[in-house]
Amino acid sequence: MPKYQIFFKAELENLTNLRPESLDDYDFKLKFTCMNCQEEHEGWVIVNVGEEAETSQGRTANLVMKCKQCKNEGTANMMPETLKAYGIESSGKWAPLIQLECRGLEPIAFGTADGWIAEGAETGTKFEELTIGESEEWAEYDEKASLPVGVTEIEGK
Repeated sequence: MPKYQIFFKAELENLTNLRPESLDDYDFKLKFTCMNCQEEHEGWVIVNVGEEAETSQGRTANLVMKCKQCKNEGTANMMPETLKAYGIESSGKWAPLIQLECRGLEPIAFGTADGWIAEGAETGTKFEELTIGESEEWAEYDEKASLPVGVTEIEGK
């Protein structure tokens, strides 16, 4: 099964180790193209590590979907062991976030959803429930460091 890397980019202000809070509950928003007919699926598709569906061959996958154009079945499985936190050293640069295996589908876009955590770069202060859904920004204050913290200019691919 082909493996695809999802990349993430954001500007971090005094934050590090940005990542989804719980992989079992996080909804990865992806857009796919059918590998059989090259038809692009309309809209975002949710892929969740904690959910499984059965394929027509009796296997399971985090996502099972049929192409509306050619009726080809495609599957996707997130690879939680490949998750990498986004650190302050990557701020403003593309960095790998997670991989997924696909059969019959190719991911073409990634959009963030709410449910992220991070740590203060200077203090390690935990920040939970960051609302950095698509096109959103997040800001707070790290009282231990007496510094503002934030996430802006969020992109995924």
